[in-house]
Amino acid sequence: MTVSETSKFTEDILTSANQQAQKILQEAESEQRRLLEEARNSISRETADIIRNAESESEAIRRREVSEVRHRAKLREQAEKDKILTEVLEETKKSVLQALKDEKNYFAYLVRIISEALPQLDLPKAIIHLNAEDLKKLDGAKLVQEVSKVGRSQVMISKDPIPCLAGAVVSSSDDKIRLDCTIEQKFEALEPSLLTEAGRLLFGVNTNTQ
Repeated sequence: MTVSETSKFTEDILTSANQQAQKILQEAESEQRRLLEEARNSISRETADIIRNAESESEAIRRREVSEVRHRAKLREQAEKDKILTEVLEETKKSVLQALKDEKNYFAYLVRIISEALPQLDLPKAIIHLNAEDLKKLDGAKLVQEVSKVGRSQVMISKDPIPCLAGAVVSSSDDKIRLDCTIEQKFEALEPSLLTEAGRLLFGVNTNTQ
């Protein structure tokens, strides 16, 4: 092989090697660009996901806070309504008790509630229980006379006072059967309807604190 041929062979090898190297570099650069683009896209997707998740979490927190504020406001409103209704109920009780201070009206009230209780119990012998103040100031004999006009029970008044503001308890002689006709029991029985009516008049809705 001559010098000229050797040079030509060497040049061909270098040219081929250079072309191969350029091809490898181009492929490497292409792969690098592809990987870089994929990384960018992945980062963009992750960033978008993070932003969406953050927005969703922020919205969820906002909704929870709004819900809590509304709940607290509703509780405060209900508490104020309950307070007002309780005050109205207490004023009603005071008005009733004030009206019962009139001895004539109170005596008529006692006769009525006891006369209503006796037929319900239908006892051979009925005992009327009063509070200490009523035992002192009321005409017991007259009370027995008035309530004995209804039913068939033999009526007696117990000498032992009961703890109540007004009204009476009617019982059997052995005290196993009792009918509570005290003013406290009347208020307790009427309280739901009184609160409902007061709520309707004051707030335009049915209101019950139970």
